[in-house]
Amino acid sequence: MKYYILLLGILFFITGCDKENDLEPSFLEKEWFKLQDNPDDRVQHAAYEVYVAWGIPVFCNDTIGSEDRGSDHYGNPIVYYKVLDLNYNLNNPSNINNIQSKHISLIREDADKLAGIEFVDKIFFPAVPEVFHIQSILLLDSIYEEQYGNKTLKKMHQAMETLAIADIPLIAGMSHEEKVERVNELVTFLSINYLAKNPVAELETFKRVSYDPATQRSYYGMMVRKPLYPGYICLEPARWEVYGFLDYSRSNYPYVTDPDITNWRYQIVTEDEDVEDFIMAVVSYSKRDFEAAYAEYPKVLEKFEIMRGIMESIGVELK
Repeated sequence: MKYYILLLGILFFITGCDKENDLEPSFLEKEWFKLQDNPDDRVQHAAYEVYVAWGIPVFCNDTIGSEDRGSDHYGNPIVYYKVLDLNYNLNNPSNINNIQSKHISLIREDADKLAGIEFVDKIFFPAVPEVFHIQSILLLDSIYEEQYGNKTLKKMHQAMETLAIADIPLIAGMSHEEKVERVNELVTFLSINYLAKNPVAELETFKRVSYDPATQRSYYGMMVRKPLYPGYICLEPARWEVYGFLDYSRSNYPYVTDPDITNWRYQIVTEDEDVEDFIMAVVSYSKRDFEAAYAEYPKVLEKFEIMRGIMESIGVELK
């Protein structure tokens, strides 16, 4: 008896350790992001042509498809709708208590949809490096963000499955130069998101330019003004470019208009604001034009050169 039990145990061990079959896709899941052509639908046909050219689907509706999934216990049909959820991300799943939810308005006119598809095809996609890995584009009339009851309009939003671009009816009526400027804003936005997830050492070098080795203080967030009293920590009144910045924080001091610069009072921007300003400058200006405009400000030129190198390293084509 013991012999048979031992034999069964050995056989179980041998069969259990046998090599398993390689995992293979079932192909049962519908390919939601694979566009189909419809020559009778001008918008769908235009989106399909862009999909063939770039491999990225462009949608004008957040509901991108449906699927019949049988019936429930009572015989009612079960239909699944695939929706591009702008509120979902891995760190903050969408729920009814989400304090920072996105709301959208769809584009109504086919003419605007066609203009948006052309904008993406002719101006946006050629400016976007492959490292950004855009799964799909959602063209919208508007996006607004609601947080604690306050609503803020947004020009764009990047979700898990799509990059949503707002203001398409407005963009449709823009000049070519204005459309290029909007693309520069989009590339800046995507670059900030990419660098946040893929930090590079050169960013720290960039930030160290606006640093005072004598006091061992960063300039970020500091006040620029006359000292209130001896020992008051601030920077001497001067243009923000002197300290290596393209702008100042306008949240507390929206205007600096005093003709006497010694009376100026403002606050230096944050690190994130500074990075955004310089990325926008790098994608908007040629090196020659920028150097001519800021020739008197060596810190600005140094930071521009560093940021230009960062953007080139991720594949952004510069002027």
